[in-house]
Amino acid sequence: MIGLLLGDGHIQTRYSNGRFIYAQSSLREHHLNYFYHIFSIFKPFLSKEFEAKSRSFLDKRNNKTYSSISFATLTLPCFNYYKNLFYNSNGKKIVPLTINQLLTPRGLAY
Repeated sequence: MIGLLLGDGHIQTRYSNGRFIYAQSSLREHHLNYFYHIFSIFKPFLSKEFEAKSRSFLDKRNNKTYSSISFATLTLPCFNYYKNLFYNSNGKKIVPLTINQLLTPRGLAY
C-alpha cells in the first residue's frame, strides 16, 4: 500500500472513511498486466460485482485523447490510517516523514 500511494494510488475520503483509488493511463499490454495484478490484490475490498472502469479523455493542453483504467475500493475505516499518513490537513498528498520506516523492498518495487 505504501508503494502504491507513492505512485498512482490515492485515498479519497467519503463519509468520514477512506477508499483506495488506483488509475493508470498507459494501456500498453505489460501495463495492463500490472494494473490487473494490483486489481487482484484489492479484490477483497471491492464490491462483488465491481469491474475496472475504462474511460477516454481529451487533454485540452495538447488536444490529444488518452485512455485510462481505474478501480476504487469500498469506503472502509482501514484506509483512514493511510489517509492520515499521506495527506496533510489541506488534503494535499505528501510523503510521510517516516517513509524510511514504512517502505519495504516490496513497497519500493510497487
